Amino acid sequence: MTLRKILLASTALGAAAVLAGPAFAGSAAATQNEIDTLKMQMEMLQQKLNDLQIQTASDIKGLKGGDATVSLKGGKFSVKSNDGQYEFKLTGRAHFDVATADTDSTLAKYNAGANFRRAEIGASGFFMKDWHYGIAYQFGGSGTDSTGSLKEAFLSYEGFENLALQIGAISLPLTLDYATSSNDITFIERPAAVNMMIGLGSDDGRSAVGATYANNGLFAMAYYTKDRPGNLDPKNSAESDNAVGRLAYAFNLGGESVLHVGASGTHAFHVQGKSGVPASLSLADRPGIRVNDIKYFGATVTNVDSASYYGPELAFASGPFRAQGEYYKYDIKTKLGGGDYSFSSYYVQASYILTGESYKYKDSAAAFKGVSPDNPVGKGGFGAWEIAARYGNSDMNDRSIVGGEEKLTTVGLNWYPNSSVRFMANYIHADEQPTAVTSGNVDIIALRTQFAF
Repeated sequence: MTLRKILLASTALGAAAVLAGPAFAGSAAATQNEIDTLKMQMEMLQQKLNDLQIQTASDIKGLKGGDATVSLKGGKFSVKSNDGQYEFKLTGRAHFDVATADTDSTLAKYNAGANFRRAEIGASGFFMKDWHYGIAYQFGGSGTDSTGSLKEAFLSYEGFENLALQIGAISLPLTLDYATSSNDITFIERPAAVNMMIGLGSDDGRSAVGATYANNGLFAMAYYTKDRPGNLDPKNSAESDNAVGRLAYAFNLGGESVLHVGASGTHAFHVQGKSGVPASLSLADRPGIRVNDIKYFGATVTNVDSASYYGPELAFASGPFRAQGEYYKYDIKTKLGGGDYSFSSYYVQASYILTGESYKYKDSAAAFKGVSPDNPVGKGGFGAWEIAARYGNSDMNDRSIVGGEEKLTTVGLNWYPNSSVRFMANYIHADEQPTAVTSGNVDIIALRTQFAF
């Protein structure tokens, strides 16, 4: 019997009972048999309703195991099986930058410009619970937009507690700032010290195999890496085998305070030149924004035998305040008695969330999460507002190589209307000394419009 028929029968019996009421009350002919019959019918109806309820619950339970839940929480699309064995997420981001500059006549002019620094689409998730994956494609670029390149495509086994075993094209979380998502970095660009550090063997899409461990504030990773899959970039004149590692620990100081201490390092060996050209390594970076390809400092070492990039990282956060810094050495050994070279770069920065939100630490990457406004626009609030300042110094002079020195001061203001959108404004003052006899200043105003899902 269907639920509809049962409800109709229930209604009919109820109506019959109401209509029969006066007859029972006013007639002595009402017999006990009629009352008993009515009671029996009511009991049968109740039993059918109970049976239907049990069957419906059983049917729903049977469907749940093979069904999936679709979610748009926080504007992020995901599908997850109700048995917890499978998950699929779509991810994307777009970072649009514009900048204008005033350059001293002693330096090459930094031209105004605009570009999509990042325009990415990707997917991540897991299957059979323990097998995780990620794939992302990048269309943005530095100075000019690109036709597209693979950012990452990896497989990870996470069946062991707190341990992930990975293989594929991976963007490794080397250094504190690079372990922070590009959606969450405090300034428009990462510091030069970090950009040069990751260039040896851990930037986007490196062919890699290794493991990461994270538990109760302790983070450790060790990977073997090579060049990017299918890399035919003629500007990259060397390829190598690389050992990449990072060790960090976050001390919980109580409340919302954390002290992060760590170190990162990469050692490149078996360095070989491509197409018969002697191996060379270059160290350089743009002045805090990439709408233009100009680099005012840079060192290139030729006939390279091996290289070691390494250094410490330190951070402290308490509620809406955070400070951090990193210092890196870049040691390069050459062949045939050509001598060894050592360069260095560091930065220090501090930030404060004016609207009172707290900085949150992410154990799985040994880095900080992004700012999420407590009172987003559209829900009665004005979002979150953050101010920040950073100073960086890069010295590329050693022995016969005069690669120049850059002192970069950046002041930033960030507005987070909600957890998916951010507007950034940076004022950058670059004190450049490209050669021993040439120096000058560049003042840049840069803006970024960012959204991510």
